[in-house]
Amino acid sequence: MRLLSVRLALAGFLLLLTSGAWAAEVPKVVVSIKPIHSLVAGLMENVAEPTLLIDSGSPLTYRPTAVQQARIAEADLVFWVGPELEQGLAEALPGIQSRGRVLALLDNQNLKILSAPGNPDLRDPFFWLDTRNALILLDEIAELLVEMDPGREHLYMQNRERMRTVLSSLDWELEVSYRALKSGRVYLYDPTQQYFSQAYAMRSAGSLNALPGGPADAASLLKARATLGSGEATCLLYEAAFPAENLGLLQTEGVQQVKLDSFGSDLEPGPMLYPDMMRGQFKAIAGCFGEETPAIGREKGHTVLDDTVAAVPSAQLVGRYMLLDQNGALVTNETFLGSYQLIYFGYTFCPDICPTSLQVMAAGLSGLGKKAERIQPLFITVDPERDTPPVMRQYVGYFHPRLVGLTGTPEMIERVAEQFRVRYEKYLPEGAPPDRYSMDHTASLYLLDPDGVFITKFAHGITAQQLAAELDQLIQ
Repeated sequence: MRLLSVRLALAGFLLLLTSGAWAAEVPKVVVSIKPIHSLVAGLMENVAEPTLLIDSGSPLTYRPTAVQQARIAEADLVFWVGPELEQGLAEALPGIQSRGRVLALLDNQNLKILSAPGNPDLRDPFFWLDTRNALILLDEIAELLVEMDPGREHLYMQNRERMRTVLSSLDWELEVSYRALKSGRVYLYDPTQQYFSQAYAMRSAGSLNALPGGPADAASLLKARATLGSGEATCLLYEAAFPAENLGLLQTEGVQQVKLDSFGSDLEPGPMLYPDMMRGQFKAIAGCFGEETPAIGREKGHTVLDDTVAAVPSAQLVGRYMLLDQNGALVTNETFLGSYQLIYFGYTFCPDICPTSLQVMAAGLSGLGKKAERIQPLFITVDPERDTPPVMRQYVGYFHPRLVGLTGTPEMIERVAEQFRVRYEKYLPEGAPPDRYSMDHTASLYLLDPDGVFITKFAHGITAQQLAAELDQLIQ
């Protein structure tokens, strides 16, 4: 009997070791360019950081270093666009003995892949400039990650839903806003914008180069000058990553030259690079037409209101509320007495500021260790019309296991906002459906002590590390 107990204990110990080792295995993922890396980074947030190969410069001239080749060889998944874009990578890959799957995304039959404008025998590699392709790719990469790492399926699925919310909102913003622009035409130095043009009704008068990054011959230059001189185009668009040595020859009165960054070369890599890059593209083009439509011209889709620490005098703020939680139960400020309360006001249809702020809240709490158990995180909606308890229940689960979502009637929310001196305003872009409004709102974090008394306010833009350090000092 004793021997059996020993064997069972040993078997349990070995099983624990085996399962622990399996749980520690995270897929090693390598991605060639920043826009695709952004999608993968969003899906792998709180799991691991995918390796980025091309941080800046032209993918056409990129060659992987010896260190990068070793990363590719060790990877479980490698995502690259294809030989039409990363020519040097295409030449290097056959010589790299990769242990994992190497996926050229231009071969994906589920994506919308167009023929290159200058050569119908080639594929146009800029498919990510249509956000619908990004949404398709998001789902497919999520499935691959779950297949390789089923133990973390819940994390990948939470990240996918959060990223889908951001990308779906971005797609709608671009479609509605671009159609509101005046009907101008653009002329392209390199033919990189075919997907963007088809998705968002941008009209093009042609391009100088037949293929991206290619040299322009004399005949092409003469044709381009004639097109620009005729007034057919208002803007000449060129890419930051490609050489454009003939811009001086193409200077034309009444035609503005605008730099695009379709690879996000000037942006920090990470989950928000893709939406920031796409909004940057739109702003550059809209600015060339002399317009800035409200849906995109506002900071990341909606405006942060009155977000300085001084905007909330602590002597006047009263942290009282009576609301419904995500399960429909009545909650008041007294419910959480004995715990510090970290409160954020936002809404679930928020494209980026709110999910980013809630991620900062969650990461800041994670950085506190055991002290975090003394803090109750709360998310109070400023959009009670759409944020019902079931909607809130699904949404808060994406961010932190103890995050409580609070909603109520418009009158209940208004009273709470007055107590906390929170401002919010509904904004509906011209021509948009009635339910596609955004909410401008105060985007700070409020901290109450265990007696429900206001301590301080953390302004929008604080990092997770800064938040953790501040909370560590304040939590007694």
